[in-house]
Amino acid sequence: MKNLLRNFVWSTLLLAAFPAFAQDFNIQLRSSLEYPGQTLANVCGYTQGGREYALVGGSQGLIIVDVTNPAAPASIVQIPGPDNLWKEIKTYSHYAYVTSEGGQGLQIVDLSLLPSPNLNSHFYTGDGAIAGQLNTIHALHIDTKKGFAYLFGGGLFGGAAKVLDLNVDPYNPTYVGRFDALGYIHDGFADNDTLYACHIYTGLLSITDMSNKANPVLLGTVQTPGKFTHNAWITDDRKHILTTDEDTPSLVTSYDVSDPENIKELDRTSTNDGNNSIGHNVHVRNDWAITSWYTDGFVISDVHRPDNMVITGWYDTWAGTGPDFDGCWGVFPFFPSGTIVASNIPNTNGGTGKLFVLTPTYVRACYLEGTVKSGCTGLPLSDVSIEVNSDDIWIDTKSRADGVFKTGQEEPGNFIVTVSKPGFVTQTFNVTFVPGEVVELNVTLAAPSAFSITGTVVDATTQTPIANAPVVLANVNGQYNLQTDASGQFELDCIPGGDYQAITNAWGYLPGAATINANGNVKIELQKGYYDDFGFNLGWTSSFSNASSGLWVREEPNGTTSQGNFVNPDFDVPTDGNEDCYMTGNGGDQAGSDDVDGGSVTLTCPPMNLAGYQDAVLTFWYWFYNGGGQGNPNDQFEVHVTSNGQTVTVLTETQSESDWRFSGEIHLKDYVTLSNDVRVQFVAADQDTGHLVEAGVDVFKVVPEGVSGINPAIDASAFVSVTPNPTATSFAVRYDWPTAQSLTLEVRNLLGQVMTTRQLNTNTGTAICGETWPKGVYIATLRSHERQSAPLRMVKQ
Repeated sequence: MKNLLRNFVWSTLLLAAFPAFAQDFNIQLRSSLEYPGQTLANVCGYTQGGREYALVGGSQGLIIVDVTNPAAPASIVQIPGPDNLWKEIKTYSHYAYVTSEGGQGLQIVDLSLLPSPNLNSHFYTGDGAIAGQLNTIHALHIDTKKGFAYLFGGGLFGGAAKVLDLNVDPYNPTYVGRFDALGYIHDGFADNDTLYACHIYTGLLSITDMSNKANPVLLGTVQTPGKFTHNAWITDDRKHILTTDEDTPSLVTSYDVSDPENIKELDRTSTNDGNNSIGHNVHVRNDWAITSWYTDGFVISDVHRPDNMVITGWYDTWAGTGPDFDGCWGVFPFFPSGTIVASNIPNTNGGTGKLFVLTPTYVRACYLEGTVKSGCTGLPLSDVSIEVNSDDIWIDTKSRADGVFKTGQEEPGNFIVTVSKPGFVTQTFNVTFVPGEVVELNVTLAAPSAFSITGTVVDATTQTPIANAPVVLANVNGQYNLQTDASGQFELDCIPGGDYQAITNAWGYLPGAATINANGNVKIELQKGYYDDFGFNLGWTSSFSNASSGLWVREEPNGTTSQGNFVNPDFDVPTDGNEDCYMTGNGGDQAGSDDVDGGSVTLTCPPMNLAGYQDAVLTFWYWFYNGGGQGNPNDQFEVHVTSNGQTVTVLTETQSESDWRFSGEIHLKDYVTLSNDVRVQFVAADQDTGHLVEAGVDVFKVVPEGVSGINPAIDASAFVSVTPNPTATSFAVRYDWPTAQSLTLEVRNLLGQVMTTRQLNTNTGTAICGETWPKGVYIATLRSHERQSAPLRMVKQ
């Protein structure tokens, strides 16, 4: 499928057409069997004496079906096991190994007497160091080259991998070691003494040398895109691996693992958009990936070019839609005949599980790959639309930051490719797609009204150039990231015509901006002060103190929840014009997977020179959540200020809240002597393990005395809304604040510059504004004396 890497972009038009395209192709249903009152979990297969058998994980035990004739499957037997939804099966020699979350250890079935239903089986619960301790097991994989079974999940060793030797007596294995360095393992792939383990709750794929089962050697790790790593399967060349994330965003992701210390992501694929269906298990046969996708059934993807995976077959086993956990749990594609068996759960107690027997047609994909560059700079162009006049919903894509695009489809033939980007001249190309072949298309786009810009960033008082200041040059068509040189200058040659807003921020100054077009050089003057909404990297540092996780990171928040409340924020403070903030860890979809544990984490601002000022006013927005576990949460969030070796605490928060809170004005002169090295530290501390601890900081500001701009208290009774939003014309701002006196509407741009201040004569009404404002983002606020409404973001297109 298209190379998504960082740009997982889907067309609204294509998604609207999705149901019309979602027809089964290149996979033929031959027969099916239903199991009333039972759910079905994973499936496996076994071949003996020229006959093929499906091994099906029924909730009441292992089901064996002869599928030698795919049009007429014949049930052989169901071998009782724990009555439980989860079942996983793998084979070695003439034995089937069955795991379950229902307990009783590892069930081992001797298949040698098939097709007779009279098969011997027993439960292995451990021997030697783990004798009698093996109970629940979530999944397993068998290293058939070396003859070892790897058991994942369950309670023993915290769900780590338990290794059993099958070489001497596969019916009576012996325990030989474990891999528990990274905790719980949900599933994995073992091959030739190498374990590829899926740590679902931390979102990691790990690679470990298991040559010495008593002393495994961790070789490398990588975090998968959905941070909920479910399963993995190696490709035939043993240099690449595919993973699934069993949560949204749900993706099959390919990696180059030829160097485990430098694992490289290559591509991502999904049946839908990564959020409207959930992938479960991926397998690889002859460089085709066969993946179960719950409510979307299962698909076949050509992965012989792992940096450009393309869907080439699909069979939908489930009439419903997702994301949900109904539908196709597992698929087994390794029968010598090519027959595929697939299982539907469904995810309901007492439901009717269903086994599908199918015949696939494996076809190679047709590929379209290339690079897009700017005609006047010669530099790569990102976010360029690549569209093909095809019914394939997956082929349209966009170029990456390096200008590269990679996509493809199943259907060969002649097609028209359209390459476009706002501000550039659109180009079209006639291409012929051939299975297994790559059409290489390198494109240079011309900008008909291009111009070059120059600018300077200076101190507003002294006119001294400000070096190394980051500058973002942006309009509705995209943005450029620049930096001033030693003379405070920035420049960019040959950009598409139009109005651009240049936004800059430097430590020691409040942010500034200017509108730039073809009219020439601009100068941006910055006022003294300290401001950071974390859209730029201005040099903050984060550190641990005994804590094992939850280090402060500057990213777009990935919200986590517990009992319906946000633990980690899902959004930053909405008034700052970007999506980033600092928060304590951002690495998991589970509330406890990357919070502060076992100590404290500290975020420290760069030094501030406040010597000579009478006062400086500190304000910020903060997030602090503390909950879960047993007993009353007892952790805290503190703000420290240091100056001249003196450290004082200016705020201590112990009350948990799932929202951003404003600090109010903190006058630093009341706490420390202002010096040329003043620093603010934000500390989140887990005082006693067992509770969830998350903190965040955004819109940090320190204003020397005499510079205004401090937020008044927010009044929840003030209502303000705007329509349309976004708009290309004017905004209609509706307001209602019954208790307000001397009500004023104030609208500012993202730099805090006032666009309009309007006295409102009534407490309820509508105000029209913005018709002549340039494109951009604005913040509307109602003000009444020392109170204000919650700020509202407005977008002018």
